[in-house]
Amino acid sequence: MSVSPEHYAGFLERMGHRVRKSAGLWWFNVQNRVYTSFPFHHSVDVGEVDSGRVLGHDGVVLRYGCPEGQGTASFRVMCADPNYDFPNLRSRTRTQVRRGLEACVVRRVDFADLAKDSIELHADTLQRQGRSVPDDLEQTWKRYYAEAARTQGAEAWAAFTDNRMAAWLVAFVIEDVSNLLIVRSSLQYLESFPNNALIYQYLHTRLRQGDIRAVSYGYQSIQSGLESLDQFKTGMGFEKVATGQRVEFAAWLRPLVNRTTIPLLQRLLSSRQSSEQQAKLLGLLQWYSTQPPRTSIIRRNRAA
Repeated sequence: MSVSPEHYAGFLERMGHRVRKSAGLWWFNVQNRVYTSFPFHHSVDVGEVDSGRVLGHDGVVLRYGCPEGQGTASFRVMCADPNYDFPNLRSRTRTQVRRGLEACVVRRVDFADLAKDSIELHADTLQRQGRSVPDDLEQTWKRYYAEAARTQGAEAWAAFTDNRMAAWLVAFVIEDVSNLLIVRSSLQYLESFPNNALIYQYLHTRLRQGDIRAVSYGYQSIQSGLESLDQFKTGMGFEKVATGQRVEFAAWLRPLVNRTTIPLLQRLLSSRQSSEQQAKLLGLLQWYSTQPPRTSIIRRNRAA
């Protein structure tokens, strides 16, 4: 079964995102003024991307997957083994998964169940990651769940300990790949390893059902300092699939972002109080400064 990307595009539009189609892919503002492409498992040749058309009048930054050598060397986190089981796990992770499965019951749930029981878990995860909890958290996520419930390819799974929700995930199947977009857990039950049990059971079940060929856990983060999260993913049996990632700025901003100004901007950002937004901006500048120039890629393509 292949789920059309149009279903995910419709979900994003209902959630208030701007969605555009260009170069054979869909693009949306993943955050304020920052656009990215989907299906997330596709790369696109740099020469085919019209950044001005994608960014429109509201976008400032474009970030997308591209062939190796056309962007910063990076990876997608994927699992595509139809026989996924304990041998896919690292030895230490196997113990955690076994303990998690002993302590937790994992099953697919309705989005109405998430609307009722998951808001507190979401806040727990944000606080544990040092991120702020927005005032409209409950309103936003109840709307998210209601729209996801209307979307073909959307599914929710949860792990329960003592009949209480200890961890949950939301995935969207786009084409023949399931994308783990949200995974949250309760601080209260972390010693029961609900995340390990949840992700293991999800992979074990979904990869054997035959309607998808892979599960994606996203791209390498543009933020530094998240290596422990990558280690968790690979410990659970995901693999780092090599790809390129590319960053482009709006035409009006490009003259202001160059080899001379980037070190100055990096020093300015580094002097400010650490935050998630600061880390992402530093990552964008770092990747932009190290990726090959667009003009050289296009010349190389024409020569080939």
